[in-house]
Amino acid sequence: MKRVWSFFSSIWLTIVLAALICVDAAWGSILAVWQPEAFRALDRVVLVPALIASPETGLFLWIYILIFLIFLFAINTFVCTADRVYAIVKQKSPWQSFFPHIVHIGFLVALLGHLTGNVAGFKSYGNILYQGEQTPVPQVEGLSVRLDKFDMKQSARGETESLRTRVTLLKNGTEVKNGDIEVNSPLIYDGIAFYHLDQGVMPVGLILDVAGEKAAVRFYSSAKLSGGGSIALGAIYPDFALDGAGRPQSRSDEYRNPHIEVIYKDAGGTEKRAFLNAARQGNSARLGGKAVTIGAIALSQYVVLNVSKDPGIWLIIAGSVILTIGMALLLFLRGKRSELVKACS
Repeated sequence: MKRVWSFFSSIWLTIVLAALICVDAAWGSILAVWQPEAFRALDRVVLVPALIASPETGLFLWIYILIFLIFLFAINTFVCTADRVYAIVKQKSPWQSFFPHIVHIGFLVALLGHLTGNVAGFKSYGNILYQGEQTPVPQVEGLSVRLDKFDMKQSARGETESLRTRVTLLKNGTEVKNGDIEVNSPLIYDGIAFYHLDQGVMPVGLILDVAGEKAAVRFYSSAKLSGGGSIALGAIYPDFALDGAGRPQSRSDEYRNPHIEVIYKDAGGTEKRAFLNAARQGNSARLGGKAVTIGAIALSQYVVLNVSKDPGIWLIIAGSVILTIGMALLLFLRGKRSELVKACS
């Protein structure tokens, strides 16, 4: 046991590990430039579970080596710090002697935070929110997010000056938090961070005129009509045609002859179906003796959010604060051995 402790307390081990970490990181930097897509995809997932499940062992080998080297470096730092702190206490050295080891402790705490986040956290990219609608938060049971408002200010040159996304978080249907998401300023709830990624306006349905009655119908959904009936939008055919048996089909994926299935249901439950030409406003079809006309396209504002949870973030923050305090004490308050004073003298 003494041999093991002595091995990990060696300053030479520190030097060798630091050099190996630099070499390995340089190797990884070259691979990241060579295969950017693979590493971009890896950046979108929680690291440790992804590495365990990844078949790309050769490409990511440097990451496995880097994790192992950092693990050894952390043990080396802990053992060296424990040795020196014990010696300082035993010899009753000046309290300024603790300053370098405060830096080491901060490093270890932050490293533990990174490990925690890369094992137990999650990342979810490209979550689309439509205004006024609730969207479940991935991997969090019972939590959903609703887009309330989106504001964007642009300069006279068309450049984006500010983005502000107001959302409400709901837990099992009950509002628990609302706030704004801005660029590089996420909304955080229970350790879950919501980041703004993109925004825009998207068609979500049609405004239909059903025998003089207006109805806003979302795609693949229905709307009630006065008198107990309903109108629904079904399948979309980009290049509509009927086969030999009279069944609808799309000849290609290009929007050459777009049609949408319209389903009218009267108060008695009887259904009538037709295929409405969706190429332009004003096109109509007849269902059950009623004329159904496209009045307009229903548009909805949307934003795209990235959602992530890092349970180690507070350890990272705490470690960074401890490390910063240690550096400040080391540079300014170490007396005659002050690094800053020594450099300036």
